[in-house]
Amino acid sequence: MIYFFTRDDEFLQCEIYPGTPHVLTVITPDGGQQTEQHDSSDGLHARWGEVSRRLWEQGWQGPFGRDTRS
Repeated sequence: MIYFFTRDDEFLQCEIYPGTPHVLTVITPDGGQQTEQHDSSDGLHARWGEVSRRLWEQGWQGPFGRDTRS
């Protein structure tokens, strides 16, 4: 799954791969990337909740299932 967040004119992308290993990647507006691997889908789901809450607290809107720039 790929989700997008927006804040002003910025876009942030989150990619979630539920296979083995379970992977969460966050791509920042400047192209920086942070990737985490989790041993279980429960661990991935819990971490996704933390990441999305943190983004909301920082003023990001989303998640959107597609890029809203178009």
